[in-house]
Amino acid sequence: MLRFETLIDRYHDEIYLYIWRMLSGSRQIDASQEAQDLTQEVFIRAYRAFGRLRADSNHRAWLYRIARNCVYSASKWNSRHPTADLGDEQSPGDHGREVEQGLIDGELVETVGEMINHLPPQQYSALVMRYLQELDYETIGEILSCSPESARANVYQALRRLRLILVEEDD
Repeated sequence: MLRFETLIDRYHDEIYLYIWRMLSGSRQIDASQEAQDLTQEVFIRAYRAFGRLRADSNHRAWLYRIARNCVYSASKWNSRHPTADLGDEQSPGDHGREVEQGLIDGELVETVGEMINHLPPQQYSALVMRYLQELDYETIGEILSCSPESARANVYQALRRLRLILVEEDD
């Protein structure tokens, strides 16, 4: 029998990072504090429901589902859908770029972030889970309560929308 403390040890940082990524586009100073608060809420909700969880359940997907629901129900989420701040994903070695290329990259990151802001929540979540959390489609489907094919379709549709917007902006 899996102990709840094991879930915390195993998934706390991963769930925190997912929540932070979902909120980080707000560019608010307190995004990390809000992510900490929501992570705590996730594990409180999980603890309350842990006794009803089937032993053969995918605990990781279950925690992601709770995290997604916490982010969606957070009062600020409804008033603003976050813009992904993809600039934070750069590696420390990127600082040696030429200034001009850095400015171009910065503009591109900002443009893509603004475009992601307009994705439907399901597509936004699927995109974050696939490309930032590196989850497989089966796990994403469990989290989103859909089939792996639907999870793949959500990611595809998100990328398709982003490509269309980029093409429109180039014209």
